[in-house]
Amino acid sequence: MTDTFSRRVAFRAAVVGGAAAAGATIVAQPAAHAAPSGDGWISVLDHGAIGDGVTDDTAKIQAALNAATLTVPHKSVHFPPGRVFRVSEEISLTGYANATIAGNGSSLALTGARPTASHISTVLRLTDVREVTVEDLTIRDTDRTQIYNGLLLARATRCAIRGVRVIDVRYTGISVFDDPPGASDDVLITGCVTEGTRQGISVNGRDIRIIGNHVAMDWWSTDEARRGPWQPSSDYYDGINVLAGSDRTVVSGNTITECGQSGIYTQSLKNLVVADNTVTGCVLRGIEIDGQRKHLEKPSDNVPEAQKLRAYGVTITGNTLLDNFGNINILYALDVTITGNRVHNKRASTCIALNRGTHHAVVVGNHCRQDDPDRAAIWVKPVETVNGTVIPGATEVTVAWNNVEAAVDWSAPPDAVVMQRTGNAEISATGTIKTTGKLLAAGGIGVGNSVSASRPGNVVRKIEVFTSTGASLGFIPVYNSIT
Repeated sequence: MTDTFSRRVAFRAAVVGGAAAAGATIVAQPAAHAAPSGDGWISVLDHGAIGDGVTDDTAKIQAALNAATLTVPHKSVHFPPGRVFRVSEEISLTGYANATIAGNGSSLALTGARPTASHISTVLRLTDVREVTVEDLTIRDTDRTQIYNGLLLARATRCAIRGVRVIDVRYTGISVFDDPPGASDDVLITGCVTEGTRQGISVNGRDIRIIGNHVAMDWWSTDEARRGPWQPSSDYYDGINVLAGSDRTVVSGNTITECGQSGIYTQSLKNLVVADNTVTGCVLRGIEIDGQRKHLEKPSDNVPEAQKLRAYGVTITGNTLLDNFGNINILYALDVTITGNRVHNKRASTCIALNRGTHHAVVVGNHCRQDDPDRAAIWVKPVETVNGTVIPGATEVTVAWNNVEAAVDWSAPPDAVVMQRTGNAEISATGTIKTTGKLLAAGGIGVGNSVSASRPGNVVRKIEVFTSTGASLGFIPVYNSIT
């Protein structure tokens, strides 16, 4: 079994943003609700924006945002329904609080974008914001001449991004990103769409919930795919990124389709839940937990294994992963639970791989269908020595009660505990199973030894047998097998 390491060649934790639904033309549908009334709102039209898709409205929209920050309390910003507002450079808002930016189905169309350093500029950037909602707004790059992000929040607290669509920007679609990580706290990203972007949704804050979004790159249909194999210079990378320094992140109920690399990719972090997502057709992994510190070092640095970072406290449950190149890959992670996932792998890789540096991992109750006859459906990396260097494996691993359809069910070192269903509802188990409590067996219990007995009646141990209710039936001798 070959080692299924992460193949990334570049640090992903640069300033990141997002992407959304694709289409041939920029046509925003009018919202069903009426324009707001009263003195709690500022309309971008009041500051001269036109929204005809031709006029450059950058300065006028910026003026409306600036005016909103000068009000006490801050007024919300209103885009009228059905308009296309052409912009040519970044629009930003700083120090905004307790307000809403309501798109009402209108679009910001990045056209003839001003030159920018790679991934530094963002179509709409919000910094030092508190209790702010951005909703029902489409951000689209119409010509992809410059590398922009879509929507970015930095140092954001108790904020929400709802129903935002980001299409064809050349870096990240939607991002909550801080340098250093963790300044943003309590942010919800929900009901959003990113499509045709290099990275879909990226975060590195605390208490970030990424729930019910759609991320699609449709890599297999792109011109890039038709030109040949995936390359590091690709315009299409990962769908959802949870970057180094994140804490208490939930990634749930998202659909992620045909990413250039992984559907869900995470770095060294703490307390991650990945639940009930559907990930299909990604060029690399479906879900990758990559806790090593390669994004902080060069290979030549030779950082000792004991100093490598890890992802701590990871739960992967209830996900559906279909036709990705390797579906669940765990690397340098501690305290990992993988349970109740449905995985179907058609390619030359594994369904679930517990890779080097993984410790305290449980793989229970998953349904794995592995079409590749030469690779195990569930693979646990053993310790290896290469040119005198010890390469760590996965340790303290339990693999139990998985439903596996494969030529090779699992591959694991002897110190892993493996319990799998086999034919006629039998259980095949390896490793050492130890209990300090009662072992209840309603239908009886059988015990065997691997060493042949030297003579009949050679008692090795005595075992106390209990009924299914826990009542003792006394002690019985246990004999070695007799050949």
